[in-house]
Amino acid sequence: MPACFDSTMKCLQRCLLLLIAVSLLGACSSVRLVYSNLDRAVVWRAADYVDLNRAQRSWLRQEARVYLHWHRHQQLPHWASLIEDFDAGLQDGVDLEELTAMEERAQELIAVMLQRMAPVAVDLMAGFSDAQVRGLKAALEASNEDLNADYEGLSVAEQRAVWRQKTRDGLDRWIGRLTPEQEALLETVSESIAPDNTEWVAFRRLWQADLLDALRQRNQMDAFDERIVELMLHRERWHTPSYREIVARHQRIYRQFAVDLINHLEPDQKRRLSGRLTSLARDFETLAASTRSAPESAGPAPRG
Repeated sequence: MPACFDSTMKCLQRCLLLLIAVSLLGACSSVRLVYSNLDRAVVWRAADYVDLNRAQRSWLRQEARVYLHWHRHQQLPHWASLIEDFDAGLQDGVDLEELTAMEERAQELIAVMLQRMAPVAVDLMAGFSDAQVRGLKAALEASNEDLNADYEGLSVAEQRAVWRQKTRDGLDRWIGRLTPEQEALLETVSESIAPDNTEWVAFRRLWQADLLDALRQRNQMDAFDERIVELMLHRERWHTPSYREIVARHQRIYRQFAVDLINHLEPDQKRRLSGRLTSLARDFETLAASTRSAPESAGPAPRG
């Protein structure tokens, strides 16, 4: 599934999830380096959407350090445990119930992440200037225009071919070259999905419209706080009926594909994936064991 950045407040969450996903594909020695630079990445990514002034950049970076210290000690041990449990499942095979349970554990961790970062997001956005809000609106719309670029103008068959190649490329980095049987599984899945992102973009625009409306009332702090927290923690409430149906259908298809693929891994593929998972879990445990002192909060966010 393609990634998107809906607002400044999502940057840190997405950076952390990107670390978890991408580090599965790369050398484990890079994980600690990536993690130690996430405070910078948060500011860079935020600046793609909002023209933050110098004081706001400095504030956001310090608050990211505070957050990352919490995440390092309070969440990375749970991610390490989840990865280890997934690795153990590889050895004996997994069923749909087991995979769903692990996915739900991950979603619970993400929900805690969002709850923890909500006050920082509220504080930062409450200080946005009118010009910054206008810039955010333009940046969000520009990102929406790019989301369907890979599929726009293609037939359904061509869209599915693009999706298969993207999925194949990702799996190749995880487990190596697919076998003919695995290629057949991928072909079957691609015939059951709708790769086009039109409905996703429609949901994003609804969600973004309410975000921008909340920002226009950011001086009403209590109401603004409640709305931003709702936007962060309950994004599914903005799903259109058609998008909700697509999400549910694709979720069932992807889960079953994951189970089938895991249970049809060749021994060398299983060893390759297991090695990456083991290295990642160890890196997370090492990061969590750091004795570095907790950084101090930067205090109230500066205004734009």
